[in-house]
Amino acid sequence: GQIDYLCYAGIYRDVWLKVTDPVSIGQVKVETGNEMSDAKSVSVACQFKNPCGYPVVGILLVELCSTDGLVLNQKQIEVSAESAQIKLENLAGLDLWQLDAPRLYCLKLTLMTAHGRDELAIRFGFRTSSFTVEGFFLNGKKLKIRGLNRHQSFPYVGYAMGRRAQEKDAEILKNTLKCNLVRTSHYPQSSYFLDKCDELGLLVFEEIPGWQHIGGDVWKQESISNVRRMIERDWNHPSIILW
Repeated sequence: GQIDYLCYAGIYRDVWLKVTDPVSIGQVKVETGNEMSDAKSVSVACQFKNPCGYPVVGILLVELCSTDGLVLNQKQIEVSAESAQIKLENLAGLDLWQLDAPRLYCLKLTLMTAHGRDELAIRFGFRTSSFTVEGFFLNGKKLKIRGLNRHQSFPYVGYAMGRRAQEKDAEILKNTLKCNLVRTSHYPQSSYFLDKCDELGLLVFEEIPGWQHIGGDVWKQESISNVRRMIERDWNHPSIILW
Protein backbone atom coordinates (compact mmCIF):
# COMPACT_ATOMS: atom_id res chain seq x y z
CA GLY A 1 0.00 0.00 0.00
CA GLN A 2 3.01 2.33 -0.12
CA ILE A 3 3.64 2.43 -3.87
CA ASP A 4 1.32 2.87 -6.84
CA TYR A 5 2.29 -0.15 -8.94
CA LEU A 6 2.41 -3.93 -8.73
CA CYS A 7 5.62 -5.68 -7.68
CA TYR A 8 5.57 -9.06 -9.39
CA ALA A 9 7.48 -12.02 -8.02
CA GLY A 10 10.19 -14.08 -9.68
CA ILE A 11 12.69 -13.50 -12.48
CA TYR A 12 10.84 -11.86 -15.37
CA ARG A 13 13.71 -10.76 -17.66
CA ASP A 14 16.15 -12.72 -19.81
CA VAL A 15 19.00 -14.31 -17.87
CA TRP A 16 22.43 -15.24 -19.22
CA LEU A 17 25.20 -17.38 -17.79
CA LYS A 18 28.55 -16.03 -18.96
CA VAL A 19 31.45 -18.49 -18.85
CA THR A 20 34.86 -16.78 -18.91
CA ASP A 21 38.53 -17.49 -18.34
CA PRO A 22 39.72 -16.93 -14.74
CA VAL A 23 40.58 -13.27 -15.38
CA SER A 24 37.94 -11.38 -17.35
CA ILE A 25 36.52 -7.90 -17.99
CA GLY A 26 34.08 -6.68 -15.34
CA GLN A 27 32.58 -3.21 -14.94
CA VAL A 28 33.48 -0.67 -17.61
CA LYS A 29 32.66 3.03 -17.44
CA VAL A 30 32.95 5.21 -20.55
CA GLU A 31 33.32 8.98 -20.18
CA THR A 32 33.49 11.32 -23.15
CA GLY A 33 35.32 14.65 -23.30
CA ASN A 34 35.60 17.66 -25.61
CA GLU A 35 32.28 16.59 -27.10
CA MET A 36 31.60 19.87 -28.92
CA SER A 37 35.01 20.02 -30.61
CA ASP A 38 36.50 18.09 -33.51
CA ALA A 39 39.10 16.64 -31.16
CA LYS A 40 36.90 14.50 -28.93
CA SER A 41 38.17 12.10 -26.31
CA VAL A 42 37.04 8.92 -24.58
CA SER A 43 38.19 7.76 -21.15
CA VAL A 44 37.63 4.12 -20.22
CA ALA A 45 37.75 2.87 -16.62
CA CYS A 46 37.85 -0.92 -16.55
CA GLN A 47 37.53 -3.28 -13.59
CA PHE A 48 38.67 -6.88 -14.01
CA LYS A 49 37.03 -9.92 -12.49
CA ASN A 50 39.56 -12.15 -10.76
CA PRO A 51 37.76 -14.45 -8.29
CA CYS A 52 40.76 -16.78 -7.96
CA GLY A 53 43.11 -13.97 -6.98
CA TYR A 54 45.65 -14.58 -9.75
CA PRO A 55 48.32 -11.98 -10.60
CA VAL A 56 46.81 -9.77 -13.29
CA VAL A 57 49.49 -9.17 -15.91
CA GLY A 58 48.70 -8.72 -19.56
CA ILE A 59 47.49 -6.47 -22.35
CA LEU A 60 44.29 -4.44 -22.70
CA LEU A 61 43.33 -3.39 -26.23
CA VAL A 62 40.60 -0.76 -26.70
CA GLU A 63 39.18 -0.18 -30.19
CA LEU A 64 36.80 2.64 -31.06
CA CYS A 65 34.47 1.39 -33.78
CA SER A 66 31.48 2.53 -35.77
CA THR A 67 28.35 0.50 -35.19
CA ASP A 68 29.04 -1.44 -38.40
CA GLY A 69 32.40 -2.60 -37.02
CA LEU A 70 34.86 -0.24 -38.72
CA VAL A 71 37.82 0.48 -36.39
CA LEU A 72 38.27 4.26 -36.12
CA ASN A 73 40.94 4.43 -33.42
CA GLN A 74 42.67 2.10 -31.01
CA LYS A 75 45.10 1.97 -28.11
CA GLN A 76 46.83 -0.80 -26.21
CA ILE A 77 48.26 -0.72 -22.68
CA GLU A 78 49.93 -3.13 -20.30
CA VAL A 79 47.90 -4.01 -17.21
CA SER A 80 49.32 -5.07 -13.85
CA ALA A 81 46.41 -4.59 -11.43
CA GLU A 82 42.74 -5.44 -11.11
CA SER A 83 41.71 -2.20 -12.81
CA ALA A 84 42.98 -0.05 -15.64
CA GLN A 85 42.30 3.28 -17.28
CA ILE A 86 42.88 4.14 -20.89
CA LYS A 87 42.17 7.30 -22.89
CA LEU A 88 41.72 7.90 -26.60
CA GLU A 89 42.35 11.53 -27.58
CA ASN A 90 42.15 13.87 -30.58
CA LEU A 91 39.32 11.89 -32.15
CA ALA A 92 38.31 13.75 -35.30
CA GLY A 93 35.37 13.25 -37.63
CA LEU A 94 32.96 11.90 -35.00
CA ASP A 95 29.31 12.94 -34.76
CA LEU A 96 27.29 13.96 -31.73
CA TRP A 97 24.44 11.90 -30.30
CA GLN A 98 21.39 14.06 -31.03
CA LEU A 99 17.64 13.54 -30.89
CA ASP A 100 17.23 13.68 -34.66
CA ALA A 101 20.52 11.91 -35.40
CA PRO A 102 21.43 9.65 -32.47
CA ARG A 103 24.89 8.56 -33.63
CA LEU A 104 26.25 5.68 -31.59
CA TYR A 105 29.76 4.28 -31.41
CA CYS A 106 31.15 1.06 -29.98
CA LEU A 107 34.14 0.42 -27.75
CA LYS A 108 35.54 -3.07 -28.13
CA LEU A 109 37.75 -4.18 -25.24
CA THR A 110 40.07 -7.19 -25.48
CA LEU A 111 41.92 -8.42 -22.39
CA MET A 112 44.79 -10.89 -22.82
CA THR A 113 46.57 -12.35 -19.78
CA ALA A 114 48.40 -15.54 -18.85
CA HIS A 115 45.06 -16.78 -17.54
CA GLY A 116 43.08 -16.39 -20.74
CA ARG A 117 41.32 -13.89 -22.94
CA ASP A 118 38.09 -11.92 -22.74
CA GLU A 119 36.22 -9.48 -24.96
CA LEU A 120 33.47 -6.94 -24.29
CA ALA A 121 31.70 -4.43 -26.54
CA ILE A 122 29.96 -1.31 -25.22
CA ARG A 123 27.85 1.23 -27.09
CA PHE A 124 27.95 4.92 -26.20
CA GLY A 125 27.54 8.37 -27.70
CA PHE A 126 29.09 11.83 -27.58
CA ARG A 127 26.74 14.40 -26.09
CA THR A 128 26.49 17.06 -23.38
CA SER A 129 23.47 17.73 -21.19
CA SER A 130 22.84 20.27 -18.46
CA PHE A 131 19.98 21.67 -16.42
CA THR A 132 20.31 25.40 -15.74
CA VAL A 133 18.10 28.21 -14.44
CA GLU A 134 17.45 29.01 -18.10
CA GLY A 135 16.27 25.49 -18.94
CA PHE A 136 17.64 22.21 -20.21
CA PHE A 137 20.44 22.18 -22.79
CA LEU A 138 21.43 19.25 -25.00
CA ASN A 139 24.69 19.71 -26.88
CA GLY A 140 24.61 23.40 -26.05
CA LYS A 141 21.12 23.99 -27.44
CA LYS A 142 18.08 24.73 -25.29
CA LEU A 143 15.48 21.99 -25.47
CA LYS A 144 11.86 22.05 -24.34
CA ILE A 145 11.25 18.70 -22.69
CA ARG A 146 8.05 16.87 -23.62
CA GLY A 147 7.77 13.59 -21.77
CA LEU A 148 5.54 10.87 -20.40
CA ASN A 149 5.82 8.26 -17.65
CA ARG A 150 6.16 4.62 -18.65
CA HIS A 151 5.38 1.46 -16.72
CA GLN A 152 6.71 -1.78 -18.18
CA SER A 153 3.63 -3.76 -17.09
CA PHE A 154 1.62 -5.46 -19.84
CA PRO A 155 -1.82 -7.13 -19.68
CA TYR A 156 -1.77 -10.80 -18.67
CA VAL A 157 2.05 -11.06 -18.48
CA GLY A 158 3.03 -8.28 -16.07
CA TYR A 159 6.67 -7.31 -16.55
CA ALA A 160 7.56 -10.55 -18.36
CA MET A 161 7.37 -9.17 -21.89
CA GLY A 162 10.14 -9.76 -24.40
CA ARG A 163 12.49 -7.57 -26.34
CA ARG A 164 10.25 -6.56 -29.24
CA ALA A 165 7.48 -5.25 -26.99
CA GLN A 166 9.99 -3.27 -24.92
CA GLU A 167 11.41 -1.72 -28.08
CA LYS A 168 7.95 -0.99 -29.49
CA ASP A 169 7.04 1.12 -26.47
CA ALA A 170 10.08 3.34 -27.13
CA GLU A 171 9.05 3.65 -30.77
CA ILE A 172 5.50 4.66 -29.78
CA LEU A 173 6.75 7.29 -27.33
CA LYS A 174 9.16 8.78 -29.86
CA ASN A 175 7.37 8.47 -33.19
CA THR A 176 3.65 8.33 -32.38
CA LEU A 177 3.32 10.41 -29.21
CA LYS A 178 6.18 12.75 -30.24
CA CYS A 179 7.90 12.71 -26.86
CA ASN A 180 11.56 13.56 -26.45
CA LEU A 181 11.86 12.15 -22.89
CA VAL A 182 10.49 9.18 -20.98
CA ARG A 183 10.45 8.68 -17.20
CA THR A 184 10.92 5.09 -16.04
CA SER A 185 8.25 5.27 -13.37
CA HIS A 186 9.17 4.00 -10.94
CA TYR A 187 12.04 1.55 -11.28
CA PRO A 188 14.95 0.71 -13.62
CA GLN A 189 13.44 -0.84 -16.72
CA SER A 190 14.47 -3.38 -19.30
CA SER A 191 17.86 -2.88 -20.96
CA TYR A 192 16.11 -3.61 -24.26
CA PHE A 193 13.98 -0.50 -23.71
CA LEU A 194 16.97 1.68 -22.82
CA ASP A 195 18.99 0.37 -25.79
CA LYS A 196 16.14 1.38 -28.09
CA CYS A 197 16.01 4.85 -26.54
CA ASP A 198 19.72 5.17 -27.38
CA GLU A 199 19.02 4.15 -30.98
CA LEU A 200 15.96 6.39 -31.45
CA GLY A 201 17.17 9.53 -29.72
CA LEU A 202 14.70 9.40 -26.82
CA LEU A 203 15.92 10.94 -23.57
CA VAL A 204 15.46 8.99 -20.32
CA PHE A 205 14.82 9.99 -16.70
CA GLU A 206 15.60 6.77 -14.78
CA GLU A 207 14.36 6.02 -11.29
CA ILE A 208 15.15 3.55 -8.51
CA PRO A 209 12.33 1.30 -7.23
CA GLY A 210 9.79 3.09 -5.06
CA TRP A 211 7.60 6.16 -5.05
CA GLN A 212 6.45 8.63 -2.35
CA HIS A 213 7.63 6.52 0.57
CA ILE A 214 10.68 6.61 2.84
CA GLY A 215 11.16 3.80 5.37
CA GLY A 216 13.56 3.09 8.21
CA ASP A 217 17.30 2.48 8.26
CA VAL A 218 17.15 -0.87 6.45
CA TRP A 219 14.98 0.68 3.74
CA LYS A 220 17.41 3.61 3.36
CA GLN A 221 20.45 1.36 2.99
CA GLU A 222 18.63 -0.72 0.37
CA SER A 223 17.71 2.48 -1.45
CA ILE A 224 21.37 3.54 -1.57
CA SER A 225 22.24 0.10 -2.95
CA ASN A 226 19.48 0.49 -5.56
CA VAL A 227 21.00 3.79 -6.71
CA ARG A 228 24.43 2.23 -7.07
CA ARG A 229 23.19 -0.82 -8.98
CA MET A 230 21.05 1.30 -11.31
CA ILE A 231 23.85 3.71 -12.20
CA GLU A 232 26.51 1.02 -12.60
CA ARG A 233 24.23 -0.99 -14.89
CA ASP A 234 23.21 1.93 -17.09
CA TRP A 235 25.90 4.62 -16.89
CA ASN A 236 27.00 4.22 -20.53
CA HIS A 237 23.57 4.99 -22.07
CA PRO A 238 23.71 8.39 -23.82
CA SER A 239 19.93 8.62 -23.62
CA ILE A 240 19.93 8.89 -19.81
CA ILE A 241 20.19 12.52 -18.69
CA LEU A 242 18.67 12.28 -15.20
CA TRP A 243 18.92 9.76 -12.37
